[in-house]
Amino acid sequence: MNTTDLPLFSELYTCYYQVVAKILDEASRQVLTRRQIEDLAQKHGYGESALSIVPRLIEGEWPFLCRKNTVPPTYACALKHPLFPQPLTRLQRSWLKALLSDPRIRLFFTDEQLTTLEGYLSDTAPLFRMSDFCLFDQYKDHDPFSSVMYRQHMHTILEALPQRRFLSIDYLSRKDRILTRTFLPCRLEYGQRDGKFRLYAMSLTKTGRQRMDILNAARILSVKKTNSYFPFPVDVDRFLDNAFCQEPLVLDITTKRNALERAMLHFSCYQKKVERLKDSNTYRCTIYYDKRWETELLIQVLSFGPVVKVLGPKVFLDQIKERVRKQALLMDQDRHSQTTP
Repeated sequence: MNTTDLPLFSELYTCYYQVVAKILDEASRQVLTRRQIEDLAQKHGYGESALSIVPRLIEGEWPFLCRKNTVPPTYACALKHPLFPQPLTRLQRSWLKALLSDPRIRLFFTDEQLTTLEGYLSDTAPLFRMSDFCLFDQYKDHDPFSSVMYRQHMHTILEALPQRRFLSIDYLSRKDRILTRTFLPCRLEYGQRDGKFRLYAMSLTKTGRQRMDILNAARILSVKKTNSYFPFPVDVDRFLDNAFCQEPLVLDITTKRNALERAMLHFSCYQKKVERLKDSNTYRCTIYYDKRWETELLIQVLSFGPVVKVLGPKVFLDQIKERVRKQALLMDQDRHSQTTP
């Protein structure tokens, strides 16, 4: 098959490859309904994956599935041979080698795991180095990612998260008071602009009421495991709904320059809804966000340039216009200074 017929498959082993591979693997075991295919696309892809992938598979644009004469229609894998293996390419190895130089990656791996990775990639040159980047839109007081104590705290939190295990935490508040409390870690979030990890942690009040706190990981002085576990998953968004802005951010995102996929990655930490506009290559994205992170979200939206159009709310749109106006003014001043003798 000519790869020009597969516009979504423009990069090797992308998310769309993975989603289609999951669907074909399941369809080789049993016939699937359209609903089951959509569920697989939603589970293994982004929010818009089902909108982009399923119609092409079902309608035969990508002839990987064969339709069965059943009611409702079902689909089976059309491939005669097992799915091909996916060894790492030199580019992927080089990219992984570059990631190992980022101090943040050490927060998610043990020393043994890092040693294994570094040994596997010992003969590979990094795709880039951290010194190659000049970041001008971020604060400089990032979390101490290289700190031994900080790393130990993060490892303990990451281990407790999937276990729903309570932790005893000593925390330095913004008023420089040390608070000791038992928390259930529920979600870990990273702010790209300020370079800080935030921990959404639930605690129980004296009256038994559940309360959600947001802790700066760098302000945690000590963290210890307890023998207590929470019996079921915590819906963090339910606690945060009250902190959301009354009007969500509404964007129109085109498919140019991989904008949709990049947007889903950039806005992955936000609660959102994505839908494809009828007879258009544009997607409507509605983002529900906490007022405290509005400035960070504003900068993220601006970074997309003309491939993203802000529809509202008016307060957010006015801030976008003001920042663009100031940037244009600075550029005019810079050009004027260069031409003035």
